[in-house]
Amino acid sequence: MLQSSKENILYGLLNAAGERQTLIANNIANARVEGYQPRDVDFDIVMHDLRAGNTNIKATLAKATTKNEGSPVILEEEMSKMYKNHVTYVLLTRINGQFYKNMEEATQAARAG
Repeated sequence: MLQSSKENILYGLLNAAGERQTLIANNIANARVEGYQPRDVDFDIVMHDLRAGNTNIKATLAKATTKNEGSPVILEEEMSKMYKNHVTYVLLTRINGQFYKNMEEATQAARAG
């Protein structure tokens, strides 16, 4: 099945949000490990690649994953990022669901018409 650019962008953003949740969880788990450098996903890089038509989400995520060198893990900030990322993920899944619902309705209308 051919995917539209909207589908590719949604798929990429959902993957990026999932990867970000994993990185934040690792940051929290390693908060007391001396020398640990917190990591995150830069969504600007992800969006730039996805809008440019890059469908290799693994390569995009590798490029977009950043280390906050020299900074300690601040639990309050990581918990805040985790909540914000969760809300982002929920919204993206709802948008994705609506996108497919609209496609199904259009397909059914075309069959009936």
